[in-house]
Amino acid sequence: MELVKKEIQTSMLRASKYTQLTVDEDFNVPDAMKDIEKVITYRGNVVIEEVLMEEGKAKIAGIVYFSLLYKAEPEGENDWNEICSYDGEIPFQDTVNVDGALRSDKGEVRAYLEDFTISMINSRKFSVRGLIGNALLCYGELNSQTVTRIENGQGIECHYTELSMTKMSVNRKEMLRFKEEFEMPRSKPNIDRIIWHSFALRDIETRSSAGKIFIRGEMELFVIYHSEENELPYQYLSMNREFGQEIEAEDIGEDMISDVTLCLGKGSASVHPDADGEPRNIMVEYVLEAGIKGYQDEKFTIINDMFSPTAELSMEQEHCRLENLLLHNNAKTRVTGKERLRGSSAKILQVCSADGDVEIDNVKIGTDSLTAEGIVRACVVYISDEEDNQFASWNVEIPFEYTMDASELPPDASVRLVPSLDQISIQLLGIDELEIRAVININLTVFDMIDEDFITGMEILPIDEEKKEQVPGMVGYIVQPGDNLWSIARKFYSTIDSIREINELENEEIQAGDKLIVVKS
Repeated sequence: MELVKKEIQTSMLRASKYTQLTVDEDFNVPDAMKDIEKVITYRGNVVIEEVLMEEGKAKIAGIVYFSLLYKAEPEGENDWNEICSYDGEIPFQDTVNVDGALRSDKGEVRAYLEDFTISMINSRKFSVRGLIGNALLCYGELNSQTVTRIENGQGIECHYTELSMTKMSVNRKEMLRFKEEFEMPRSKPNIDRIIWHSFALRDIETRSSAGKIFIRGEMELFVIYHSEENELPYQYLSMNREFGQEIEAEDIGEDMISDVTLCLGKGSASVHPDADGEPRNIMVEYVLEAGIKGYQDEKFTIINDMFSPTAELSMEQEHCRLENLLLHNNAKTRVTGKERLRGSSAKILQVCSADGDVEIDNVKIGTDSLTAEGIVRACVVYISDEEDNQFASWNVEIPFEYTMDASELPPDASVRLVPSLDQISIQLLGIDELEIRAVININLTVFDMIDEDFITGMEILPIDEEKKEQVPGMVGYIVQPGDNLWSIARKFYSTIDSIREINELENEEIQAGDKLIVVKS
């Protein structure tokens, strides 16, 4: 007799956890920079550098990169409206308790910067405060085996079941160097130096084919700069254009479902000469982190129980939890909100740019739907009506709720959402009122969790003759709800073939209330 086995190897989500870490640091303005009179705008970005898994915990290390744009205190008649920028970083570490985590597991963190503010303490000092939200996923390797059939196993009755599982064959990160050059419109004067920039990737689409992953989307660049013509006020420009990127991915097969998430890391914008040698091109360089997963659907038949009417079978079993991919798509929804400036804020003459991000605070799982609740954060930079303050900014938050169809969702389904901001635009309704319009993309992945006891081995032992003797040699049996030929044969030390032959059954279909004759083997 030989037990034929199938190897089961995949990555499984062992645990998920969300934690928050406070960032609160004060910074001094370098001696070479001018004093702060007023904060114009700021931005922050979290980059996870390392996730180290240990027994029962995860160690997370990362950096908060921030930029501050401020109006400088004038030191003379010619710098009454001078603006300056400061770039800095705050490294952080966090230890998260994760029940059941192993040193061999793989940790994955998506970080969010919440309630982020930069405020002036005095003319030479400012504070950076915020919350880092870390969404941690802990993946463990499942390496098991299960019996699929028995060769030369006469006298052993086997019960088979068909399993559907989704195997995570690929789970890795790819660090890309994103480098693009923008040509300025001819109507704009030459650049002397860049003072401020913001950069974003929007409306991202990914697909995989022939060992490659193709990424396409739109780039948004906003720049404030000092021109070569000193008598001109500070210049600004916004530029959008499409981009495409390829990632070598020979491990992503044709039969796989690919799932790619992108995260923009640290970057810079610098002035480059154009074809005529004029400082009119802007080179943007950023680190782009791509999280790449590849899923394969598998169906196979296993033996999940066995018995013999003439022997005792001692089975070795291993409990495993498998995932079955039910749903993977990108859902989009529009969010619109109107906001009015506070009374003390500078009035709006012209909108320069809008940047933002999206965060999901809560997910409600219904019987046939998923509802995501969250906020869209927007930072609007505009030309103000104040003569001594050319630029001002306005930070707003717009709540949203979006319900997605998820028919026949299992009660213990594993739901994973990754939001991103596809589009954001601003319409000026008045000098103190704006309408913010955004399109949100939600990368939705839903898994059904399957608990199964795999038979990994079996030993044949002498049967308990005393127990078998207590069962009558022949019995008339009325089929009960939940019975099948397998359970009846096992109960009376018979076989399925014997019951079918004696009762002249064409197949194994029986109904509650049927009358059967069962003969002990």
